[in-house]
Amino acid sequence: MGGQDDLLAKLRETLEQQGIDSFHILEDLVPVEVQMEYFRYFERLRRENEPFMRDEEVSLLFSPDASVERKKRSLTLLASIPDVSAYRSIETYHSSPLEPELAHWSSMALVSSRIILSSYLSGQQQVYISSGLGGHGKKLRFFAVLTTTERQPFTDLQREIVNREFTFQLEQADVVIEKFETKENYFTIQMLFAFDKDAKSILDAAVNECNQYGNFLDTKYLFTNVKVLNDREIESLLAKR
Repeated sequence: MGGQDDLLAKLRETLEQQGIDSFHILEDLVPVEVQMEYFRYFERLRRENEPFMRDEEVSLLFSPDASVERKKRSLTLLASIPDVSAYRSIETYHSSPLEPELAHWSSMALVSSRIILSSYLSGQQQVYISSGLGGHGKKLRFFAVLTTTERQPFTDLQREIVNREFTFQLEQADVVIEKFETKENYFTIQMLFAFDKDAKSILDAAVNECNQYGNFLDTKYLFTNVKVLNDREIESLLAKR
């Protein structure tokens, strides 16, 4: 848990020190490896600096005859220029990709285009904040897994306590709960945290409140913004602990 909390604190500190109040968060859940591939590809095209025609790239993007690889190039090229028409074209494509396998790529191109266009129009430095789980607005998405102390099954009363206390503590801190699922001996929460919130203290407070009723929750838990774990991955992780 501590690493993610430190990361948020350092991020807040960096933005404050540099006087940056305008930043963009990738809202879609794009795997980190796809994000890195996009940035490497974007940088390679930037270094090549080959001239291109905007309207030609837009036509290729919506052509049923262009290959997936060629459309990758079109999306990236269009995202590299501060042009409203280019941005709208990427936005239109991303809303309903002709090639489903380019959904992540078009998401990256859209946020990239938004940053370049915003920088150009405002004359202010824009910052891109990335994570595997994305976010919404000015909040980052996180996934947490919390378990019982001895991996014993929850009682009905404990389930009720967990749901009540975590919902209360998180909503009081303006944390958006997107998904809350309780299993036999653990529960998961997918949520949106703002940068100015101390994630660890909020979750710790909820755990402590629950433990007033019998110390049934483990005080150590998983908190990540890299990926959402499925049941098999969680159960494998718990078996190792």
